[in-house]
Amino acid sequence: MGKQTMLHSCAQRHSDTSRCWHRSVVAKGMKCPMADCTKEMLKEQQTEVQTDISTEQEEEEYFAKVLHKFNMTRTNNTDDKNTKTIPMPFNVSEIRQSVGDFRLLTSAELRMLIKKTSIASEQRVELYQGLGTSARYLASRFITNQWKDKSLSFDVTETLQDWLKGTEDEQGFQLRLFCGCSGNEQSMESGFSFSISGIASGRGDMGQMLLTQEPPYILTMSIPQNVSSHLASRKKRSTETKDTCTAQTETCCVRSLYIDFRKDLGWKWIHKPTGYHANYCMGSCTYIWNAENKYSQILALYKHHNPGASAQPCCVPQALEPLPILYYVGRQHKVEQLSSMIVKSCKCS
Repeated sequence: MGKQTMLHSCAQRHSDTSRCWHRSVVAKGMKCPMADCTKEMLKEQQTEVQTDISTEQEEEEYFAKVLHKFNMTRTNNTDDKNTKTIPMPFNVSEIRQSVGDFRLLTSAELRMLIKKTSIASEQRVELYQGLGTSARYLASRFITNQWKDKSLSFDVTETLQDWLKGTEDEQGFQLRLFCGCSGNEQSMESGFSFSISGIASGRGDMGQMLLTQEPPYILTMSIPQNVSSHLASRKKRSTETKDTCTAQTETCCVRSLYIDFRKDLGWKWIHKPTGYHANYCMGSCTYIWNAENKYSQILALYKHHNPGASAQPCCVPQALEPLPILYYVGRQHKVEQLSSMIVKSCKCS
């Protein structure tokens, strides 16, 4: 079995035996009990059968994710009967401060609660990224009366990553009514046939009521920066070995080799790290007494007395270390250690 097949099998095997982990909840300026937020985020993502994972894995996963909740910024915009677009602005500065680097973001969902509905059959709405006229289409949903008091959600992970890469303090989404451009503009003329919690309906007495309603919000899952630094430090330590060759070394020793998972192997399933120092062994085995066993010593001695002979000891890995990785299973991140991935020392054998 090839190395790539073995690693894919390893990842798949452990995806069946790993379980969802969520320990920390951060919600600035609001109450967000861990159990409630976690249930809300994951109630549609329950797996069929879960088995226990090792204590070591559980301890790693304890610190591997944190859940944040960001409410839509309050505005004076309403969804009156003639409104065709509902803007939903968000404070990106707050998101950036809580999540950090875009690489640490693992998932993000935009959620809104559907309230009163008066839909004849169904109404199609579209979500756009951006608040201006140059907004970019993201996704669409069909809303019926059965959606009343239910949450409408959109996966906005890539959008949030784009926001975190930028420098803007405020960004947002737009919820628009779909125009089929088929000559039937009845739905467009009548506006939204449902209301969204936390967004006014055009009445002057709605201001106080909105303060008691939950507005649209974004739930994010991210890796804390201290965990990211820990993984980076482990990666740095993995490159340090006393047996590493110098430019002038000709005898058997560890030589540096960096492998980029995407560029060099075509692997996209490993999220972190993007690559690692695998290293390799190379060099001559000319010294008799540095061989691993008697056979290798005899072979080295034979080669010494018969320079033209092809038989000789080979420079091979002696000590190998595992590599910790993060990878996706659906929308969930899993922590795994791939064994025997890093060459730390070599031997003649």
